[in-house]
Amino acid sequence: MHRSIKSVIFFLFIALGTISAHAQYKWAVGATYLPGFLFGHRDDSRNLEAHTQGFELSIAHLNHKNKNWSTYFKNAEVGYEFIYLDLGHPNLLGKAYGLGANFQFRIAGHKTNHLALRLGSGVGYITRIFDVETNRHNMAIGSHWNGNIQIALLYKTQLSPKYSLKTGLGITHYSNGSIHTPNLGINVPSLFIGLQSGVIKVGLKADDTSLIKKTKLTRHEIMANYAYKEKFFANPRIFHIFNVGYRWNKPINPVRRWYLGTDLVWDPTHPYSYYLSDPNPRVGIDNSTELGVLIGHRYDIGKFSLVSDIGFYILNPYQTKYFTYQRLGFRYAISKKLFINSTLKIHFGTADYFEWGLGYSFNKFKK
Repeated sequence: MHRSIKSVIFFLFIALGTISAHAQYKWAVGATYLPGFLFGHRDDSRNLEAHTQGFELSIAHLNHKNKNWSTYFKNAEVGYEFIYLDLGHPNLLGKAYGLGANFQFRIAGHKTNHLALRLGSGVGYITRIFDVETNRHNMAIGSHWNGNIQIALLYKTQLSPKYSLKTGLGITHYSNGSIHTPNLGINVPSLFIGLQSGVIKVGLKADDTSLIKKTKLTRHEIMANYAYKEKFFANPRIFHIFNVGYRWNKPINPVRRWYLGTDLVWDPTHPYSYYLSDPNPRVGIDNSTELGVLIGHRYDIGKFSLVSDIGFYILNPYQTKYFTYQRLGFRYAISKKLFINSTLKIHFGTADYFEWGLGYSFNKFKK
């Protein structure tokens, strides 16, 4: 397997080298080798730990100087990739295939050599999943189709006007958000070793700063979210979850902001998790309501935003969940005041559920 992957990467690099060079490119193609390991973050998934390897084929949109946000996101790339991973256990997990999109931008250094942050998400297919009769030792993945989230730190070295080398470290998470059980999810830290080549040259437009508003106004947001998840793989049951939240946003600049907030959640799985011997426990407001406070960060890229936050429970019925939770996801601005969002709620690397919702944003009252 090592030889076949390396051969694919080698011939891809040769193919990239046949494209003519030029100083400015709008698009680039790349190939990346991904050696890593599968980390068992829960006792039930320790048996799945293994060395992994794979590759990524990508196409990236470069040089966004005609976008107003390029003033703040230096050397930004919007990429689209195909990922293949050999997960190290042919009979338990098999292979993972993924399609996704990512956003990469410079956080230190200069144009030709710099450290970049890459954030991505997409959909993945895992060939071997839990089956009570044929694969009961795989307690991590209960469905073939899963969402994936990718975070990486990359160092990009410009070898020539045409070629660049990318090296770094990242982690890819696969999970179905508890839509099907079991759903511990899998986490694959890996190295990034790849080559990128410009393929299409274009004339660049002048920077567009007409839409940048250098405001220091804080904003308030209210939102309502819905989620559902499956529990108990022996006798699966679907649970519906409702969440209302508030966010207080403080801008760092026009494309970045910190926020504080609260979450009020009704999650009827709490009594089921606590009274395991009772197939139909009492479910009420008093034993199924969560209250959390959080701090988060948001990147705004046009109408799209990347959000991440960490919260702490004030109310956590029966203490059936960890004391803290994390959230990663996206939002899209329908208008200046309305937005939709899709996020994944996590507890220390284990996905709880995907949530979808609608929000309303408004300015702080001026003095």
